[in-house]
Amino acid sequence: METEKILSSIAAFDPQLYNYFQDELQKQKYALSLMPEENYTSPLSAYLEGSILSNTSMTHHDEEAPAGLESITVSRVNKLYGSEHASIRTSNIAAASRVVFYSLLKKGDTVLSLDNRKKDHCNSESLQFNFVKFSIDPHEQRIKLDQVEKLANEHKPKIIIFSPVNYPRIVDYKHLSDIAKSVGAYMWFDICQNAGLVAAKEIPSPVPYADVVTFSTHDSLQGPQGCVILCRKKMAKSIDNTVITTGHFALKKNILAALAIVFKEAATEKYGQYCHQVILNAKSLQKGLEEEGLEILCGGTDTNLVLLNLTKLQMSCNKACSALRLAGIMTKPTVLTTAEDKITFDILRLSSLILTTRGLKEAEMYTIGHMIGIVLKNHNNPEKLDEIRQDITDIAIQYPLFSDEWLAAKAILNPVYSGGNLSLPHELAAERKKAVLKKILGFIKK
Repeated sequence: METEKILSSIAAFDPQLYNYFQDELQKQKYALSLMPEENYTSPLSAYLEGSILSNTSMTHHDEEAPAGLESITVSRVNKLYGSEHASIRTSNIAAASRVVFYSLLKKGDTVLSLDNRKKDHCNSESLQFNFVKFSIDPHEQRIKLDQVEKLANEHKPKIIIFSPVNYPRIVDYKHLSDIAKSVGAYMWFDICQNAGLVAAKEIPSPVPYADVVTFSTHDSLQGPQGCVILCRKKMAKSIDNTVITTGHFALKKNILAALAIVFKEAATEKYGQYCHQVILNAKSLQKGLEEEGLEILCGGTDTNLVLLNLTKLQMSCNKACSALRLAGIMTKPTVLTTAEDKITFDILRLSSLILTTRGLKEAEMYTIGHMIGIVLKNHNNPEKLDEIRQDITDIAIQYPLFSDEWLAAKAILNPVYSGGNLSLPHELAAERKKAVLKKILGFIKK
C-alpha cells in the first residue's frame, strides 16, 4: 500500500494518533536537530523493520544455518569491525551493559570508568560495584592517560571503561589497553555515536585493543533500535549465555533484517562519504560558534561531537537548551564533570550526525554555529527568537530527513520523510534559504 493511502487510512480510523504523527513530522521537518543520541533511519532499514518480517520471530532454540538471518547479520558485523565475536540480541545500551557486567564481574568489584559511565546501568542488588572515576583535566581539557594509569595502579580495577559520550577527541587506545593489562583488568570501549566513524575508518578503531566493545545501532549507523556487543572469542560463550539468561532469547526477524541491511550499507562508499562529511560538518559548526565568541571544550573535535561551554555566558545548560528550542534548534544539555570534583562545566553536546543525514554541508553548519551564538546572546528577546525560528524553518524546509545523496541503492520505496515529499516548491525554498544565509552573513559582519 502506498504511503499516502496508509496515512489516509490512519487519519480516518484514528484521528488522534494521526494528528500526533503529523505534529511529530512537522517538528522533525521544520526544526534542526543537533541531538547526539538520535538519527534518521536508513530508508531500506525502515522498510524492512515495517515489513512482513515483523510477523515472525526466532529464539535461541531455533536452528540457525550459516545462511540464516542471525548468522548473516553477525557475519556482517564481524567483517565490518574486524571483531572475533558479536552478539546482536540486546535492544539497548543499558541492557548490553548489564550483560557485560554480569559476564565479567562479581559484586563489589572495582570499575574504573570515564565520568562514571555505566554506573547508572547498575541498578540491582547483584550489580553493585565500586566505581572510580577518571575524567578530563579541567585546565587542559584533555584526558591525561598518566592520571588514568595512576588511578589503575592505586585501585586495581577489574575492568576499565572508556565511553566518550562527552569527549570529542581521539585517545591512544593501545595505551589504555596496556594500562588495563598491567593491572589485570578487562578493557571495555563503548564507542556510542562513534560506531559509524569507526566502521568507515574515519577515526581509529579500538577493536584490536579491546576485550569488549559496545555500541547502539540507531544513531550513527542509521539503523533500528538495537545494540551490539563485540568481544574476544574466549569470552564469547560467557557473553552469549548471559544474553540468554538476562531475557534476550527472542528476536523479531524484521529487526534482524533491518540490522543486516545497515551493516551492509555501512561498508559502502556512500556511507564512507557520509561519515567524512559528518566530521567536516562538526568542524564547520565549531568554526561558526567560535566566531561568535563562544568557547569550545577540549580544543575542538575529531568526531561528530562539539562541546559548547556555557561558562563565560553564565548560563545554565537547561536555559540555553530552552532558548534554542524556541528558535527551532534541538540540543542536548549536560553538566560535564571533570577530574576535579569541584569543577564542572555547563555545556551543550552538539552533534553533526542528524543534519549530515539530512544533507547539510559545511556552509550551512557554519551558519548554524553563528545562529546558535545569536540565540544565546538574545535568549531574553522573544522577538529575536521568533525571527531566528523563521530563519531556521527556511533552512530546514530545504532538506529531507534522509538525503538521497547517501542512499546506497537508488531504486527504493520512498519513506514519508523522503526528499520527494517536501511541501514547498524547491525553487521557492531555495530563494528563502539564500535570503536567510544573506541575513546571517549580515549579522556576522556587524
